[in-house]
Amino acid sequence: MPWLRSRAVALKTGQCLCGAVSFRGDVDETAQACHCTQCQRWTGGGPLFAVRVRDLELTGEDHIRTYNHSDWGDRAVCETCGSTLYWKLTGRSVAFVALGLVDDQSDVTITEEIFVDYRPAWLSPFEGATQRTEAEMKAQLAAFLEKEKRHDQV
Repeated sequence: MPWLRSRAVALKTGQCLCGAVSFRGDVDETAQACHCTQCQRWTGGGPLFAVRVRDLELTGEDHIRTYNHSDWGDRAVCETCGSTLYWKLTGRSVAFVALGLVDDQSDVTITEEIFVDYRPAWLSPFEGATQRTEAEMKAQLAAFLEKEKRHDQV
């Protein structure tokens, strides 16, 4: 999947609004904007801006509440302040955190927009960002999960 490919990373820190949940990890310098209706409702109207993170260290895990919203994904929030924390594939480790948590966002660029068929009319596309529809994303996800399944059977 394009968002799982290696990109330039930097060690970064971040936290939720109240500070009960914080993280440290290698964060990509590229970010994704998800325009699906679930993300719009979850974030209060705009897309979910998310960055890939590797070697994630979370603190305050007892303040994290997750919600399984579909057959494939889980969303997490801080139970104290309600901050959007992360989205992940069900049964997998956290791969993306909400960009708003990152303390230093100075070198981050939006390079991919997904579920663009749900992007609100008032929001213009990000210049130069790859555009993917719901059908394209679901096909990519299905192919990724099938490949993982075959790999696990070997």
